[in-house]
Amino acid sequence: MEVPEQARVSAEEFLDWVFDQDGRFELVDGYVVEMMAGAKQGHNVVVSNIVMSVGPQAKAGGCRTTSSDTAVQTGTDGIRFPDVVVDCGPSDPNATVAANPTLVVEVSSPGTSQVDTTDKLDEYQRHRTIQLIMFVEPGVVSVKLYRRDGKGLWKAEKYEDLEDEIVLPEIGSVLSLRDVYDTLAPRHRPRLKLIEADSNPKMR
Repeated sequence: MEVPEQARVSAEEFLDWVFDQDGRFELVDGYVVEMMAGAKQGHNVVVSNIVMSVGPQAKAGGCRTTSSDTAVQTGTDGIRFPDVVVDCGPSDPNATVAANPTLVVEVSSPGTSQVDTTDKLDEYQRHRTIQLIMFVEPGVVSVKLYRRDGKGLWKAEKYEDLEDEIVLPEIGSVLSLRDVYDTLAPRHRPRLKLIEADSNPKMR
């Protein structure tokens, strides 16, 4: 299938086409969008660290951990390729999309953080099987996790200390921030100091 510019295609048509392409593409609202190719070392190291840490733990519970090339179908006209996917569905070597994505991870790159935390977040939250959505900044100690509770509501959690551990019972894993940033030297996000204002009027 040739994908002409601005032509709407279905997820099925996109999947028939995309795996034969050299570049990186996603399907957004039925339109093929070319994604940024390549990434800085910090981005790749964080992705690798998460896969190596979570992978063996999730595997013990029957889940598979993959990176970058695993498609997640977010609707009839949406396909995303998260940086990390933990798929807890049945294994099928011929499958083109994750069967039961439970955790998806997006590692921020210049120019992607706005899309990651708005459009992608909305799409992932509407996916019926995704329970955990994680956003990681590679240059700063900052992990934001959205977790679906038993009532189907999403709760946000923030981790900004290398001593933090993220408990993920949904995939039988614990992820420490030291493991996430292993071999890197990320900055700590500056903490704002609260200045107590003087509420008493000053005499002139």
